[in-house]
Amino acid sequence: MPPIDGSVEESATDNTSAGLPWLLPDGTLPTGRARALVLLVVGKGGVGRTSVSAAIATAASRDGLRCLIVGLDGRPTLRQLCPVGDGPEVKMVSAGTALEDYLLDVGFGGFARRLATSGVIEVVGAAAPGIHDLVVLGRVKQLANDGAWDVIVVDTPAAGHAASMLTSVDGLLDIVDGGPIREQALAVRDMLSDPTRSAVVAVTLAETTPVNETTELLQTCTEVGVRIAGIVVNAVESAPASPIPSGVRGAALWRELHDEAQSRAKAAMAEIDRVHAIAGDVAVAVLARRPVAGMDAATVGALARDLAGGSA
Repeated sequence: MPPIDGSVEESATDNTSAGLPWLLPDGTLPTGRARALVLLVVGKGGVGRTSVSAAIATAASRDGLRCLIVGLDGRPTLRQLCPVGDGPEVKMVSAGTALEDYLLDVGFGGFARRLATSGVIEVVGAAAPGIHDLVVLGRVKQLANDGAWDVIVVDTPAAGHAASMLTSVDGLLDIVDGGPIREQALAVRDMLSDPTRSAVVAVTLAETTPVNETTELLQTCTEVGVRIAGIVVNAVESAPASPIPSGVRGAALWRELHDEAQSRAKAAMAEIDRVHAIAGDVAVAVLARRPVAGMDAATVGALARDLAGGSA
């Protein structure tokens, strides 16, 4: 995933690969397979994880892949960010809906509807931490096995919850000796640990705290054996142009603002260098901040082109 801003590319260590997160480890597109490739997009709150998830799904769709994007937090934003018609399909998944869908699939429709309105899921989740995450990941696994998709992009919750989601499966396997919960946990772990079936894409800003949390998240991924498909450094401001000549009205204030922007850009470059250092052979994409008041499908479409290296 090549950096899109020349000044950023020159300032940061150049270890960027041409890999795209929706490619398989051998560099091929995941088409004609019985199981979809699941991409879990993770990152600290506020780094633009949802917009990057939408951009990845849109770019994968433009690459000719049948793409589904799954939201786990119930926010309607995801549907507004994806293009209508030729873009990815959007689906929202929660612990309650995931269990209900499972029970419907196995013929317990009436029971499923009663569970959905009884609050049982919340009680069970409080009694057995990790059940919520297992049910949701189990639903994602089920979607991946349907054969209807080539790629499933999952917009996960913020960093702390994403980390607990990745570790919850092993935690349940440590305390559950048998039965359907253990069988589901084993099946989900098989999916997460298979580099041809799932991978993580980490999203960060070029700031100290988000990069620190990204480092911790990547360490968690390594510990649980999940492949890291890429790192996206989002919303990077370009270095400002040269100061205007002295003597122009307002020049002193302009130069002060310019110097502050230069200082921020220098700090951002240092953080991007840190991302490259922790990335190793993992592809890194640097996305420029978009000069818009809010994200929409058109802006996400431009981000998708950036992720794909400028291709349409």
